[in-house]
Amino acid sequence: MFLEKTERSCALVNETYTFLTEVELPQYCFFSEAIEWIAFGRVPQMQYHADGSEDAPIDYRFYWSEMPDNFQPSFEYFWFDRLEFESLGIPINDKYFPAAEQCAFENVHGLPKQIADYEAKEPSFIEQEDGSELNLWEKLETDARRKLAELGPFQSLVDEVERGFKPHADIAWAKLFQLLATGRIQSEAINFDRWEKCVEEDMYEEAARFDVVPPLSYSLGFSWAQNEIEIDGVRNVALRVRAKDILENRAHLLQIGKSVSVERFGAFYLSSNAARSNFKRKRGRPNEVNWQRVKEKLALMVTDGSTPSGKESCIYELIIFAENELDKTPSRTAVQRNLHAELDAIYAQK
Repeated sequence: MFLEKTERSCALVNETYTFLTEVELPQYCFFSEAIEWIAFGRVPQMQYHADGSEDAPIDYRFYWSEMPDNFQPSFEYFWFDRLEFESLGIPINDKYFPAAEQCAFENVHGLPKQIADYEAKEPSFIEQEDGSELNLWEKLETDARRKLAELGPFQSLVDEVERGFKPHADIAWAKLFQLLATGRIQSEAINFDRWEKCVEEDMYEEAARFDVVPPLSYSLGFSWAQNEIEIDGVRNVALRVRAKDILENRAHLLQIGKSVSVERFGAFYLSSNAARSNFKRKRGRPNEVNWQRVKEKLALMVTDGSTPSGKESCIYELIIFAENELDKTPSRTAVQRNLHAELDAIYAQK
């Protein structure tokens, strides 16, 4: 049985109490989830498929009808928890937490390449209401430089602090590698080429077939965070292992945690000596739209002369682009708010 906090600790009289609930382990977990479980104690949790189309409980992670959206974990931790620092003996830098939250949904590392790409573009001018001309690519470059100047120092701090966790992840991978390479634990993945061929023929359940990964496919240099592995030149995705195998080898894989006492009442467990966490919740993948990509799409529409005659139609096309290319559905208000300057520059005189 594993427990997770479901509410913030509450102070009663002069004591602090923490309410906990059981965590249901899934049958399988992604490879990256297994490493984070071993390294940091992040226990994977069952994620039920919720559309009601199946009678039996279905784990969203590897459900065939949700592919390819579930080739990667649908939940991520975007920064390390205070308790993870303490458990691993890593010094806590209180500046890390606000810095990590600032950078969590921004591709700060990718900004220099974006800036270079914008610089290399041929100018694309539009006339503004005051008669001046605006180079859209230059504006995107300026915005990216401003964001890099603002977030760059935060990202540097985050990178420096998180380097302290890397040895623990490396050790976790080394432990799991021993068991995989000797065949004591098996892993599975989906042949992506076969998946694409089956999907073209509407054979979705067959497309989702998992194959055992040969033990010799792994090396210590394997990039486990991608949840993908190349086998004989073929990309294999949704790499997974059985949660049961991790537990059966817990003496070798899992660390011994600090003991706390709990009392059970109904569905909850109550503890007066469980340490506090700084997680507000287990964060899902960011819902934020990649507005930089949307701005680039708008700039390309201007360049090739495909912008609609009206601003509302243009906003609608950008929403469709986000749905098709970014798998996000921004509202009309969100598009207007985030592309206000660009849209006004294009449509002020139309």
